[in-house]
Amino acid sequence: MTENSADSTNPSAAKIDLQGLELAEHHFGPLLHPTRATQSAWTNYSIKKYCTLVSVPGKGSEDGPKADEYDECSWLFDNAKACISQIEKEKNLEHGTLQKCITVVGNEMLLDAGEGSDPRSADLTARIYSPTAPMYIDVHFQYYLRSRFSSVQWFYSLGFKIHHRPSATAGDVSVIQKELRKAHPPDVHTRNGWQNLCWGYYDDSYGHKDWRPVERGKVELHEESVLDVHEALFGELEKPADTDPEAMLAYRRSLVRGIRLLLAAVGISYAVAWVGRRIRNACGIRLARDAEEEREGAYSRRDQARGDDDDDFEDDEDGDDNSDYDF
Repeated sequence: MTENSADSTNPSAAKIDLQGLELAEHHFGPLLHPTRATQSAWTNYSIKKYCTLVSVPGKGSEDGPKADEYDECSWLFDNAKACISQIEKEKNLEHGTLQKCITVVGNEMLLDAGEGSDPRSADLTARIYSPTAPMYIDVHFQYYLRSRFSSVQWFYSLGFKIHHRPSATAGDVSVIQKELRKAHPPDVHTRNGWQNLCWGYYDDSYGHKDWRPVERGKVELHEESVLDVHEALFGELEKPADTDPEAMLAYRRSLVRGIRLLLAAVGISYAVAWVGRRIRNACGIRLARDAEEEREGAYSRRDQARGDDDDDFEDDEDGDDNSDYDF
C-alpha cells in the first residue's frame, strides 16, 4: 500500500525535463513490461498518481497508527498487504511491486472491539494503478452487519471502474461517491462506467413469522470483463490453444489473479471470499467439487427460505434468482 512519506512521489521533486514513460519510470518504476502509449497518456498517469489522496499511511510512518493501536487503517493495511503479497509471490514479483500500485482514497469503517476483529460496516475505495499501462482501476466495497434482537441485517456490494484514459486531476473520493448509486446492493455499481463484481444481502421479504437469513446475491463477472481487468492491470494475455491444457490452466489462473487483486485492494482474501468459486468459473476454471458445492448451497438456501413450519413451500430451483450465489 502507498505510504505517506516519500518525496519521490511529490510533484515538486519531479524533474521538469522528464515526460511520458520516462517520468513514470523515474517515480514509479520499475514498471512491468510497459505498453506503448502516447507521451501525454503516461504524463497524465504520473501526475494523477502524484495527486491522488492517500488515506492509509504505512505502519510505522509518522502519520500512521501507533504500535499499541489497532484501528480501521491497521485492519485494511494488514489485510490488503497479506492478500497482495500472496499474489506477488505467485507471479514471482519482487515484494512490494504490486503493493506500491495501490492507493486508498476512501476508508470509512467500524470495527468490533479488539485487534483482529472484523468490520461491522465499511465503505472503502481503493485505486489500483496499472504497473504496465497508463490506466487505473477504482474499486469500491460497502459492507454492513448488525445483529438485532430477532434478526440480522447484512449486505455488501463490490464494484469496479476501469479508467482507460486518466486525466491529470487528483482523485477525490467525494467525486467517486457521486458516481455511485445509493440503492439496493445490486444497483450500487450500475452507472457512470461502474460494473458490479458481486453483491449479496439477507432477504426478509418472505413474510415468515420467524425471521430467517435467506441469502440473495450474484457474481456478475463475465469473460469480457475479466479480460478487461487483466488487460488494464497486466497487459493483453494471449489465449493458448485448447490442445495445450497446461498453458490453458496457466492462462486462466492469470485471469483469476487479476480479479483477486481487485478484492485484495479492499482487504478481501480470495481464500475466504464469499464468491471464490464463481470467480474461478468466470475465468474458465471449474473444479470437481464445484457441482456438489453448488447443490449443497441451493439446498441450504431452500431450507432457509422454507423453514421448519412451512411445509407448502414449493421447490423451484430453476426460478431461484439466487442459483448462482456462492458463500
